[in-house]
Amino acid sequence: MARLRRGRAVEVGRRNIWIIGLVWAFVGGICSLLIAEFFQNHTADEYVDYYGSDVFRNAVSVAETGLTVLGTLDQSPDEPCSASDVEAMRSIVFSVPFLADVGRLQDGKLVCTGIWGELAAPVTMPPRSKVIAVNGTILWKATDGIVPAGLTADMASFGNSVVMTEPSAFARYEHPESRLAALVLTHDGSHIFQSFGETEGLPQLLGQKSDWYRLARRRVYSRCNDHVDVCVVAAYNAPPMFRAAPFDFLLVLAGGVAVGGGIGLWHARLYRESLSWRYKLQRALDDDRLIVHYQPIVRLTDNTLRGAEALVRLVDFDGTMIPPDQFIPAAETCGFIRQITRSVVRQTLLDMAAHLSADSSFYVSINVAAEDILSPDFLLFLKSETEDYGIAAGQVALELTERSTASHDRLTEAMEAFNRRGYKILIDDFGTGYSNLAYIARMPITGIKVDRMFTQALDQQAIGGVIVSKVCEIAEALDVTLICEGVETREQAATLLAIYPEVCAQGFLIGRPMPAEAFSHAFPAASHAEGV
Repeated sequence: MARLRRGRAVEVGRRNIWIIGLVWAFVGGICSLLIAEFFQNHTADEYVDYYGSDVFRNAVSVAETGLTVLGTLDQSPDEPCSASDVEAMRSIVFSVPFLADVGRLQDGKLVCTGIWGELAAPVTMPPRSKVIAVNGTILWKATDGIVPAGLTADMASFGNSVVMTEPSAFARYEHPESRLAALVLTHDGSHIFQSFGETEGLPQLLGQKSDWYRLARRRVYSRCNDHVDVCVVAAYNAPPMFRAAPFDFLLVLAGGVAVGGGIGLWHARLYRESLSWRYKLQRALDDDRLIVHYQPIVRLTDNTLRGAEALVRLVDFDGTMIPPDQFIPAAETCGFIRQITRSVVRQTLLDMAAHLSADSSFYVSINVAAEDILSPDFLLFLKSETEDYGIAAGQVALELTERSTASHDRLTEAMEAFNRRGYKILIDDFGTGYSNLAYIARMPITGIKVDRMFTQALDQQAIGGVIVSKVCEIAEALDVTLICEGVETREQAATLLAIYPEVCAQGFLIGRPMPAEAFSHAFPAASHAEGV
C-alpha cells in the first residue's frame, strides 16, 4: 500500500514536471511563431511600402506634369487651334513623357490636338468623371473614341485646355503579384485614377497604415500628396508562413519548442529547489516517499555477511533520489527527524525480517540523531517494534554520528538506557568529529565505523595506514567492533585485513546500497551463516 501511494505521488510529481515542460514548450512554440510573424510582417511592410511608394511617386509625377501642362496651355498667348498653338501643343506632346496628346475645348467639344491638329469635326466630350473643387480641374477616366486614333486615355481639363495621359504611364503596375494591389485615387476616394490587382475594399483603407506590432495578414500602405489631389493606397495579403515557407515554419516551430522545453526544465528545477524543505519533507512523509536501501557489512577474515546498514533516501516529487546528507540536516532543523527515524525503523524491520529471523548473528544498523537517543519515547517505540517482529534487541544497531552537538553526559546516560535493553550502539564517521576520546571511552558503544575518507587514504599515502592502524588500536582497547566504510578495492581490503584481522568492511567492493528485493537476491537469508 505504501509503495503504491509512493508510486502515485511520484507519478503525480513527474506529471507536474511534464506539464511545466509542455506548457513552456507550447509557449516557446507560440512565441517563436509570433516572433517569426513579426519578422514576416516587417518584410511584408517593406515590400508593400516599396511598391506603394513607387506607385505614389509615379502618380504624383503624372499628376503634376498634367497640371503643369494645363497651366502652360491656359496661359498661352496663341489663338486656340491656330497654327502656332497647334505647333506649341505638338512640341509639348513630344517633349513631356506619358502624354498621349493635348488639345483645346470649345463648347464642350474637342476641336484640335497637338498630334492631329484641327479636327475636321469637333468631338463631343463624354460626361465628366470628377471635378476637383480645389482648382476646378475636370477629370475623365479611361475615355476612348475621343481622338481619331481611338486611343483609351485618362484626361484632365482646365479652362479650354485638355491633356490625355498615355496608358503606358502606369503599365509596369498593371499586373502585380497576385497578393498585391493598389489604387490611385483622390483624397476623398470618390475618383479612382488607376487600379491594379484585386482592389476590393481598398478605398476603405485610405488613410490607414499597418502598425508593426499588429499581427494582420493584410499589410497596408497609404499616402496622399499635399499639393495635388492624388493618393495611393496599396495592400499586400501576406501568405501564412506554413504555406509560404513550410520548412522555415517547421524549423522555427521546432526551435521555439526546444527553447521553451529547455526553459521549462529550468523552471521545473527552480520550482523543485524553491520549495522549502519543510514543505518538501512534509509532503514526502505524507506521500510515503521515503525509501530505504541496504548496504552489506562483511567480516573480511571469512567473508561472512555480518549485517546491513539501512540508508534512507527521499524520492522527490519528480522521482529524483535525494541522498540523506542533503535532507537529514534539514529534517533535524525542521523537526521531522523523529518522524523520519521511526519511518525508517518500521521499513527496515519489515524488509529485513526474514534475514534477521534466519540468522541470529545478523544485524541491521539504523542511523539515528542525538534527538532520537535523548527521547524516552523512541526507546519505547523501538522496543515495541522489535517485539512485534520477534526480533532480538541485539540485532538492531543504532548509528550515532561522532559530530553530535548534544551534551556528552546526557547522551551517555541516554545511550546506557538503550544498551541495557540490548541494542547495539555504533559511533559513525569516527575521526571526523571533535569528540574527546575520554568521552568515547565512557560511552556504552559496541562498535566504531571509520569514515571512508580514511579508507580512501590507504591508497594515497602512508599516513592513511598509520591513522587506520591507530583507530584499530582504539577499537581493540575499547573491545568494540571495527567497521571501515568506503572499501572499494581489493588492495584496500587486503591492507585493512593485514592491519586488523577482525575488521569488518562496508563499501562498493562488497556491495552498493540496494533495495530490499535486490539485497535478498544478492544475499539470500538462508545462506548468511554459511558465508557469502
